[in-house]
Amino acid sequence: MDMLRKAFRYVVIGSCVMAFGFSGCTKKPNQEELTKLEEARSAAESAERKLAELRQERMSLENQLSQKEGELKEHEAERDDLKEKMEQQKK
Repeated sequence: MDMLRKAFRYVVIGSCVMAFGFSGCTKKPNQEELTKLEEARSAAESAERKLAELRQERMSLENQLSQKEGELKEHEAERDDLKEKMEQQKK
């Protein structure tokens, strides 16, 4: 069993080495590859800028939400006070 595992490892490692060896890598990328790389880079930068904008917008919206929740609590407290005063006047 142990010998089978070792043999399997050697086969896998050998396959990987052969795959890299026969892949036909060149030392320099051609113009089409450089263009694709530049397009991918600009797309990534654009996505990062969009992400930063969305995070900033989220923070702004969270701040607005917390302000509105504070206002809501104030108005609810005022409403409860008015209800209590009206109930006291009815008695």
